[in-house]
Amino acid sequence: MLTLAAPWWLLLIAAPLLIGWLVPAWRPARAAVAVPFLDRLARLTGRSPSSGGAAERPPRFQRLALWSVWLLTVLALARPQWLEPPLRRTVPTRDLLLAVDLSGSMETKDFTNATGQKVDRLTAVKEVLDDFLNRRQGDRVALVFFGSAPFLQTTFTEDLDACHELLAEAQVRMAGPKTVLGDAVGLALTVFDKDSTIPDRVIIALTDGNDTGSQVPPEQAARIAHDRGITIHTVAVGDPAAAGEEKLDEATLKSMARTTGGRYAHAADRAALAAIYRDLDALRTRPAETITHRPRHELFHWPLGIALVLSLVWQAVRILRLPAESATGSRPLAPAATAVALLLAAGLFPAALSDLHFLRPWWLLGLGPAVWLLAMLRRRGDPLSAWRRAMDPRLLRHLVIGADARSRWGPLAALAAGWLLAIVAVAGPAWRRVPSPFSRDDAALVLVVKVTPDMLAQDIQPSRLARAGQKIADILERRKGTRAALVAYAGSAHLVMPLTHDATQIDRFATALDPAIMPVEGDDPAAALKLAQAQLARARVPGSVILLADSFPADAWKSLPADWSRSGPPVQVLAVAAPPDAPVPPGSPPAPPLDREALSRSVAALSASFVPVTPDDSDVEALTNRTVTRLVASKADDTESRWEDSGYVLLYPLALLVLLWFRPGWFVFLGSGGAG
Repeated sequence: MLTLAAPWWLLLIAAPLLIGWLVPAWRPARAAVAVPFLDRLARLTGRSPSSGGAAERPPRFQRLALWSVWLLTVLALARPQWLEPPLRRTVPTRDLLLAVDLSGSMETKDFTNATGQKVDRLTAVKEVLDDFLNRRQGDRVALVFFGSAPFLQTTFTEDLDACHELLAEAQVRMAGPKTVLGDAVGLALTVFDKDSTIPDRVIIALTDGNDTGSQVPPEQAARIAHDRGITIHTVAVGDPAAAGEEKLDEATLKSMARTTGGRYAHAADRAALAAIYRDLDALRTRPAETITHRPRHELFHWPLGIALVLSLVWQAVRILRLPAESATGSRPLAPAATAVALLLAAGLFPAALSDLHFLRPWWLLGLGPAVWLLAMLRRRGDPLSAWRRAMDPRLLRHLVIGADARSRWGPLAALAAGWLLAIVAVAGPAWRRVPSPFSRDDAALVLVVKVTPDMLAQDIQPSRLARAGQKIADILERRKGTRAALVAYAGSAHLVMPLTHDATQIDRFATALDPAIMPVEGDDPAAALKLAQAQLARARVPGSVILLADSFPADAWKSLPADWSRSGPPVQVLAVAAPPDAPVPPGSPPAPPLDREALSRSVAALSASFVPVTPDDSDVEALTNRTVTRLVASKADDTESRWEDSGYVLLYPLALLVLLWFRPGWFVFLGSGGAG
């Protein structure tokens, strides 16, 4: 379907009438010959000389050509586009939270695997949950691990690969030896209140033991869940005849499921547990909810191209009607060319020159005819050519007046600038891709953050660590859709969040980092880079590392392989520290200031570069421009990312140049011996 993206520009159609009415006639300074006997000559010819100027009316054909060029330019400004058929993508319609028991009893080996061997309960649960998650496409999933206390491992996310990896890393007793089922449900309710607006919400609680000290009793938590429209399915894992910590409280689990309209089930072995999840898959049918996107193709180059060809033909016809004159005394077009070059440099060259190309490069061939026509117009635009044939050059040199007062910007210069802008715009300059909303960045990005006490220094407000968290959010905003992981390090390195497309998960954990939670004091960035490299290797996609730190030890990289600069992933460093002369608030923890020379020497070993932190987003832009990207279409999108046609912005100055031709005196002047 054909549409106009900016139809309001059509209001400019009548603008030339205002130009002709309101703008005074153009009276350029022109070279002339002083004739001492002018009065006598006038008497002999019977004509009286007059002062002032008159604006002649151009021929009808030329007026028609000029108006046609203007109308086509305005149509191009209105930005015609072709809308393709809509693309559709299914969005999540159900929020599902898995509450997984990691208490000490989950290491009991009373499950039988496919080979007949006994495996511990947690291993069996992981296998079944992996299979369950594989069938959860279209849902958002959150993870809560609980033992002696509940912990939110990840809030609701569509990135089920990250959920798989977090489940794989879960270990018995990592949340404590006891079981606080009621508190886990209470935390789940809080997560729903904060992060879920979808009405169809489900909790699946997997536990093998009775509640051993929740602040919120499980039955009370179930009643609150029912009031909020949340369904709880309870899955008992373990031996019903067990006692002590391994004892099951089936009555409580059945009551929780019954209160919320959910289902209780007991899994005596791995096969039975798998059957329970098959039943859960069939509990409710998800209503299909979709969002649509209609790709747009730019068509402004069609009317602009027609206008360009018409103007070239128009000027060619004018040349055929002009008498051939000598080129002596004509002025070069250097000022106009310089102005246009500066305009193009300002508009185009901030982009990466390595990506700059033209979508329709054959239009650049129009530069040849344009240059030839301009040369011909300049040769035939000398106002003194007739005098040079009739008068001795030595005498003419003394009679010419106003030769140095001619305008450097006139019709010929405007014509040159307009043609150049039009040709470049129609050729379609492009340097960046505009992906479909359904595409994603398949390259991986690992964000490594130093979490040591000196990162709490307040020479950068609110603190170095807090600013690092803010910069991570900015980086993820610029790299929307990319798979990112978060690694924190001090004396040891830890994977905070595996690679995920869900930027909110990275942002949430990055802002919660604190030196107090790091288990080992010290400063070992090499361990963090090894962990980042392992994440990228597992992803099997190209990727980069951005390291956010204030400084590095002298021997920071001694544990890295000698060929790291060739075999390791690309590394960029954001130096989160203020220079030595920056003010430090009272009470700020002591920390060394930014040492540019030391950082330069340190990162040189990685073949990396560092960017000092800035108050604006220029540091983030510099970092992200150097990271690896690879845009691919999602499953819902059968189109590839497209190059953005940046020629449209050149229409604004071009339209102003076309309007100049409607000024009285401007149009005729070019054809009457005043190239300007």
